[in-house]
Amino acid sequence: MKREEVLQRLRFTVPEKKRKRVIVHTDICNEADDPFAIMHHLLTPSEEVEGIIAGHNEWVMGVMMPQVAKAQGMTPEEFEKVVLNANGGSLMTPRCQSMEKSYQEGLKILELAEIDDVPMLRGSVIELQPDKREDLPESEGADFIIQQAKKEDDRPLYVALLGCLTDLAIAYLKEPSIADKVIAIWIGGGAYPNGGDEFNLKQDIIAARVLFDSPMQIWQVPNSVYATMEFSLSELVDKISPCGKIGAYLCDEMLAFNEKMGNTPGDFPHGEIWSTGDNPTISVLLQNASLHTYHMEPAPYINDDYTYTPREDGKLIRVYDSVDVRLTMSDLFSKMRLCYGGQN
Repeated sequence: MKREEVLQRLRFTVPEKKRKRVIVHTDICNEADDPFAIMHHLLTPSEEVEGIIAGHNEWVMGVMMPQVAKAQGMTPEEFEKVVLNANGGSLMTPRCQSMEKSYQEGLKILELAEIDDVPMLRGSVIELQPDKREDLPESEGADFIIQQAKKEDDRPLYVALLGCLTDLAIAYLKEPSIADKVIAIWIGGGAYPNGGDEFNLKQDIIAARVLFDSPMQIWQVPNSVYATMEFSLSELVDKISPCGKIGAYLCDEMLAFNEKMGNTPGDFPHGEIWSTGDNPTISVLLQNASLHTYHMEPAPYINDDYTYTPREDGKLIRVYDSVDVRLTMSDLFSKMRLCYGGQN
């Protein structure tokens, strides 16, 4: 059915002037939190979701694995076989296959959500390569961003980035004129002022540098903020699981991932708490900007170790210091129940 038919179950509408054009870019198969953000975007009537782009998460196999393989005295190919066969399977994906996995998962999410009129698109299978800006990877998603940005519409195009920045960077490099039409909302980067190790930034540091150096507006939600988007597994079972096939699937996938990660060293995961760290892309669009806590920061230079070097002459980007976790999670729970059933 059409997305609009699902949204009718909310029993309220949003004035046309308050609606925002949004593209969701996501590495759905990286872990289990992206589908929650995807569903939240789809169930938010103030957003006109133009499409969903599947992004890669290639850093693990593309950067970390060769380094670890060398330390183990193996070729990357030998070590890849060891990693992928260990313990009956791995969270890691062979090189250049992560995007396709996310694409197929996106199709499944849309099917379970009973929405058949939101296009799912493939992004680049790989990150940008050093000194190859003129030899850009193929990306259906990047071409879609360009197409949507060039539409006759006075409103900006928001691109909600739940992972890497590769496809938006490709779009900008192919068509720099879109910079004044697009606002990038990125879940990624380390906390200010120093930055540091952060998963989404690691996927494509070159793409991050391209966009930070571009004139495009950027709203950044660093890891110190997105990690606060926590909920308990009891809330998940109580509020999400009863909400039709999609609710049961989201719940089962999260519980399975929590179990799979249970033997990970350190304090992640915590046992019965998870963070839906991508949902702040909805938070910042849902609530008035004046009620958010953010500051304007000169776009830093991103070093090879993912730390920031301040640049006083950099363009100003919006960096969020907090988002309303209660509002965001309560809104998601209510929309899922209203659209797909569940307990009162």
